[in-house]
Amino acid sequence: MTSTTRAPIKNAIFAGGGSRCLWQVGFWDGANSAGLGLQDSVDYAASTSAGCAMATACMLGRGAEALAMFKVLTDQNPANIHWHNLKPGSGTPLLPHMNMYRHALKHFLTEDDLQALAGRKLEFLMARFPAWLPNAIGTPLAFSIYGLEKHLTGVLHPNWTSKLGFEPLRYGNQNAATIADLIDTILASSCVPPVLPFGRYRGMRVLDGGIIDNVPAFMADDREGNTLVLLSKRYRQALPTSDTRIYVQPSEQIHLDKFDYANPQGLQDTYDLGYADGKTFTSQHWENTPRGIAL
Repeated sequence: MTSTTRAPIKNAIFAGGGSRCLWQVGFWDGANSAGLGLQDSVDYAASTSAGCAMATACMLGRGAEALAMFKVLTDQNPANIHWHNLKPGSGTPLLPHMNMYRHALKHFLTEDDLQALAGRKLEFLMARFPAWLPNAIGTPLAFSIYGLEKHLTGVLHPNWTSKLGFEPLRYGNQNAATIADLIDTILASSCVPPVLPFGRYRGMRVLDGGIIDNVPAFMADDREGNTLVLLSKRYRQALPTSDTRIYVQPSEQIHLDKFDYANPQGLQDTYDLGYADGKTFTSQHWENTPRGIAL
């Protein structure tokens, strides 16, 4: 294949996918180590669900540190369901995920990080409830419709939930006055009841932005330069091709469950796969490929 000069990657999209999103961090670090220069060229990142935390860590250049911290937390967590909390008066939740996620963000991010991100733009996608739809009905309905569309069509970018009336909301570091604001935004974009039960943002009822589009590449459509779209799972169907979007996916299936918060070795393995894939992409494909490829 003839070599071609490519415009730099200016934008990055981080798909949702829970713990599997550590693959994205590994890919980012591996690609940088091989000379792709994402840390210098990317000035815009958009994401939803767990991809928001990964995008933040990568834009700060602290991916390996984020991995190390979450490995410690998951090593201290005995299981993903704390059945002993069912007993009356326990006062602690059955599912530890939200407390662990919030704890990780509060200890990882500092006020200085807002200044570190000042020259870059992060945007996180969340889904706003239609006014007519109550939470008790809308939550299971939205996730059911999203899952049905993905199952029946296999489409990478779904739209049935939007047709139901859920609206995309975009907030990020440029809307955050404090690091607590940024953490609340990350958590609101990751609302997947009952595992991650957040549910409100600035007075609005919201759900995980993944029900709008778990791979929200559209968020970079009005921006200049190439956009790297980092997935969090391997797809059976061929990925889209585009003159400006570069879709990358794991080279093999990730065996870590997206809600597994008790498997530090699984997190490391997922990161390591991403690191190897990032290096391979940079050294074998980037310079000689006129448009995005799927690993």
